[in-house]
Amino acid sequence: MEQRTTFKKPKYRSKEWFDIRRTINGGFVFGASECPALMGASPFDTLVDLCVKKINPPVLSNDNDATRRGHILEPALITHAQETYGVKVEVPKVMFRYGRLVSTLDGAQMEDGKCVRVFEAKTTTAYALEDGIPASYFWQGQAQLDTTGADQVVFTVLDRNMRIGFWEMSPDSSAIKELRAQAEHIGAKLDSGTLPNDRDIAFTHKHVESLFPDPIDTVELDQQMVDYVVLWQALVEQAKTAQRDADEVKDRIANFMRNAQIGTFGGETIITYKSQSRRGTTDYEGWFNDNPQFRDELKNYVKPDSRFRVLRKVKSQGGK
Repeated sequence: MEQRTTFKKPKYRSKEWFDIRRTINGGFVFGASECPALMGASPFDTLVDLCVKKINPPVLSNDNDATRRGHILEPALITHAQETYGVKVEVPKVMFRYGRLVSTLDGAQMEDGKCVRVFEAKTTTAYALEDGIPASYFWQGQAQLDTTGADQVVFTVLDRNMRIGFWEMSPDSSAIKELRAQAEHIGAKLDSGTLPNDRDIAFTHKHVESLFPDPIDTVELDQQMVDYVVLWQALVEQAKTAQRDADEVKDRIANFMRNAQIGTFGGETIITYKSQSRRGTTDYEGWFNDNPQFRDELKNYVKPDSRFRVLRKVKSQGGK
């Protein structure tokens, strides 16, 4: 009978941290944050992406803007949850495991050495609180509930509208059963050195380049593959020509417009060439006003605004 276990948490994003989320005792495991991809619900990675990452040795990488933002704001969100729920929320020094699933918690309410409630901090530019729990969060939360045996997971969310709120979720026995089965099925495949459905999986060229970085074999092409090769080369050349022609025509239009932002024909606006600005990152100004103590800490991660002009066709001659 499988038992829930805990083990010391390695330093975040260290080699040991990546390793322990890849294999334990020679068997492939899946972190809670990988479970959305495992269940086909991730907006970022497919199941194939996940399998390719698992098969290859972990790649140590630096945080990007999104992960840095999340880790800076995470303590504030957990503190807010603690005050709202009126309970002590700890940051566990251990990772939790059940079968092929492992999880690292942002916060936990512990009673008699047992996790009874999970707290997960989320900063998102994609979802609003009224949208409800996204499918990707659902599977991550169910994995956290299964590995800890907790009664509830609370997502403390800074949403796309810069509002802070909560989503609460309880264990779903049928979903957890499905998650365990998928983890075992895919994990067993990876243990044996194979991929799910093997040739039936449509690899992208990036998958192939990652899985087979040093090819050695020769393969006989069938007629369809020969046709694809010819088509691919024609499309590459066509794209190059089209881009070159488009750039040349744009140069002529831009040279004619110069300091003008609107181009008309017969009094009708045909094209605009307006100046726009791009914010380097999410607009935190409203949140800063409510939480000024984080302004100095976060300002190093806020990219400067940039300005550029956009050439845009408004209407063709004759109203077409």
